[in-house]
Amino acid sequence: MAEIQVFKTKITHACVLIKSNEPQVNNLSQAFVFPNQMEECKEYIKERTSMLNYLEKSINSAKQFHNTCVKEAIENISGRAEQKEREKLMLDLNKHLENESNMLEVAVIQWLNKIDFRKDELLQQSALMTSSQDSHNQTVNNTSYQERSTGATTPQERNIRVRRPLLEVPTFSGNYRDFSTFWSVFESLIHSDDDLSDQEKFLFLKQALKGKAALSISSIPVMGEKYITAINILKKHYDRSASIADILINEIERLPRAQGNPRSCRETLEAISSRVIHLEQTGTSMNADRMWRRLILSKFTESICGTIIRKESEAGNSFDVTEIIESIDEIITLQETTELTTRTFGFDQSMRGNSRSQQERYSNNKTIPGQSMKTRCLCGETHPPQRCDKFISPQERRTEARRQRVCWRCFNKGHNSRQCFCRQRMSKM
Repeated sequence: MAEIQVFKTKITHACVLIKSNEPQVNNLSQAFVFPNQMEECKEYIKERTSMLNYLEKSINSAKQFHNTCVKEAIENISGRAEQKEREKLMLDLNKHLENESNMLEVAVIQWLNKIDFRKDELLQQSALMTSSQDSHNQTVNNTSYQERSTGATTPQERNIRVRRPLLEVPTFSGNYRDFSTFWSVFESLIHSDDDLSDQEKFLFLKQALKGKAALSISSIPVMGEKYITAINILKKHYDRSASIADILINEIERLPRAQGNPRSCRETLEAISSRVIHLEQTGTSMNADRMWRRLILSKFTESICGTIIRKESEAGNSFDVTEIIESIDEIITLQETTELTTRTFGFDQSMRGNSRSQQERYSNNKTIPGQSMKTRCLCGETHPPQRCDKFISPQERRTEARRQRVCWRCFNKGHNSRQCFCRQRMSKM
């Protein structure tokens, strides 16, 4: 058993060695940002290629070490004489592999596929640069002898554009609401670009897709002739442009009516506004139709609806959707300002009232001059505390004041020593 434990420890160390490459692999999720300068781009491709080769070699070496450890453990178990011992040790080893290795093997395959994908991306970039360089060399041969002799670079060479577009391609994760926006931008930047091959367009598409959308075309190889197939699959799964308007209208209808407070009204207005903007993008006409007016106003309080109707009467015409939303926004903003002002004013009045009541209470508990000597002593007599025969020392008077729960400054009830306005300390006299 001790010998098998040694093999299990080796397998664990091999797994740790494999996992040490995970942070570098995770960095490959970010798309390469190629420089615009030709020489800088060549150096960038060289560095990234070396990095990918080193990472691939590290993963394969760690995986080979792991497989060797597993093989040695199996051979050691197979060499045992007793069958029960072999079965017991094999079950123990299999349990250890389930905890340490099995999922890691799947991760290694995914890592190596990601490295191959990034290598293909670098190769495509390098091929595009070579093609651009050949075209540029033909232009350079027609330049003047003076430019060639001085070694001056032409503007075309300095500003050679590599394969990345000027604008970043948005990502799409599988939310059908976002597909129309995603496809509109992708079509403009990539799909309609005649300078890009279908394979390059496919690479851009792969980089832009995340989550469920990426899985939907994950089994399609990155080949130029498969690009249109991938586009058709995406449109079939996520293009709901024909029914998106009905879906958004249904969502507005299902929104709960706002409560009377400004916060609830603001949340309802934001929910409606976002869907109205989306509806406008689908080409739905948002005019002054009474259906839209009734649908939007039904989500707010009678006070807001009455204000909108009064504004329409003053304007002499019915508001369209944009005017209704803007008017509701003005009303809610006014409510929010009023609520904030009222809350601040109420807090200030409350603080003033508390301060006034405390001062009145303290004033009522103050000892009145001329009467102070009548109830000064804790023993109940009218003599000064320092002449008391019962509580002689200041400590005794203070202890008695604490027992009677009176102020030890003036010996009166209704307040403590911190709230006392008396300047004398009777307990110390």
